[in-house]
Amino acid sequence: MSRIILSIVICFVLDVLADFPTDPKPCKYGDSDCIVKVMNDLISNKATIGDRALNLVKLDPLPVTKMNIKQGAESPVNIDLTFTDNNVYGISSMKFRKVKGFGKSIDKKHELLLNAGKLSLAGPYKIKGKVLILPISGNGESNMTLVNCDMIVSFTGIPVEKDGETYMEATNLKLSTKPERLYYHFSNLFNGDKALGDNMNTFLNDNWEAIFLEVQQSMQSAFAEIFQTIISNVFSKYPYAKFFEE
Repeated sequence: MSRIILSIVICFVLDVLADFPTDPKPCKYGDSDCIVKVMNDLISNKATIGDRALNLVKLDPLPVTKMNIKQGAESPVNIDLTFTDNNVYGISSMKFRKVKGFGKSIDKKHELLLNAGKLSLAGPYKIKGKVLILPISGNGESNMTLVNCDMIVSFTGIPVEKDGETYMEATNLKLSTKPERLYYHFSNLFNGDKALGDNMNTFLNDNWEAIFLEVQQSMQSAFAEIFQTIISNVFSKYPYAKFFEE
């Protein structure tokens, strides 16, 4: 889900690394329609295979080394959930709808609006705590899949001077997600007790929306922290002006 941000950054970096190839042409500052088209073309054609000539890494699937979601006792979903060596699948299904910002002034809010048909986070997990009224514990393989998910990614740019050039650093990154549906599956719950595990997975899916609303902020914050660093690192390598044309 939030690996979406990495793909956005790399789409821009492609043009820089290839010295702005004639196809696609670089966009003018703030040209939302042009930027959206470039992003969608690159994601559609390169997300699942990458492109060594353009230094584009494979984005689908994309690894998430570690992510922790921890809710306090005051929440109806009081859990400590850790994902380790997971992958995000479905980035190639993303469709960018609109962008805001990306003008000549770096120190503005930049915003990306997009939709993902299907995004899954899959891999090893460990959980303990309570979900609504029921205790939960286990470790094994998990899958969380968002369906038809609208997303908004926003961050504030800060100009950074280096070697006579102006670069952009991303700060205060926020991620907002609104899925049409969310499916959960956790294997090996309750030390492998199949009956308890099946019942818990059914309970999670029957109450997916209430559970998601409780953990949404923690999930979004976890991804935002990861990708703010990624975006800042990428933009620190190239002057901001090279991403666009007059």
